[in-house]
Amino acid sequence: MKKLVMIVFAVFLLSGCIGGEQYLYSGKSESWSMTYKVVESQSGSQQVEGALEYIGAGTAPETIDYSMNSVIRGQSTTNVPVTDDGKVTLQNGSCVDCAIIQEHTKIKVEVIWDGKSETFNLDEEES
Repeated sequence: MKKLVMIVFAVFLLSGCIGGEQYLYSGKSESWSMTYKVVESQSGSQQVEGALEYIGAGTAPETIDYSMNSVIRGQSTTNVPVTDDGKVTLQNGSCVDCAIIQEHTKIKVEVIWDGKSETFNLDEEES
């Protein structure tokens, strides 16, 4: 009986984490291309993940600094390693009861590397 109660409780708890909206964003500059995914749950939490890829001329830098800003949220990270094939996995995360990125949110990205800087916008992809 205890197991049944635990299973029912777990299903109830997890049901609040599914069924929400998902938004895909992408954008690029002369040297960088980025994808970003936001998954919102019905329980008011949100998970984000993304990747940057070096598409510029020459060899990719060893590390970058980047920042992402919208009207409701901002984040910046320094000394992020770039793989040999020019890819960067962004600092993924989740939050509960935080400023949720909504549909059609404008997101501005800045990438800084080797004394250079490029800024571009992420646009929401049609689903």
